[in-house]
Amino acid sequence: MAELEKLGPKYRIALRIARDERWERLQCDHKGIYADDCIVDRVMKHRIYVVATNDRDLKRRIRKVPGVPIVSVARGKYVVERLPDAPEK
Repeated sequence: MAELEKLGPKYRIALRIARDERWERLQCDHKGIYADDCIVDRVMKHRIYVVATNDRDLKRRIRKVPGVPIVSVARGKYVVERLPDAPEK
């Protein structure tokens, strides 16, 4: 949340979505750690999460973890990347 607040008015919609009470927010177990490191650590421990991000570096790191889908927004559409370990049809 603090990272979104620091990014300023350009990211106010993302901050509004993140503050929405319908989403469950998890407390970070780490102190003084970068948010991306905490997200990657959490999905490596428990692969039950779907990660929604447009951050290129974070997507690259999450793709290395098998079984974690990534949701992003591109050209006004939601993009859901297939599961890395899912077989092709």
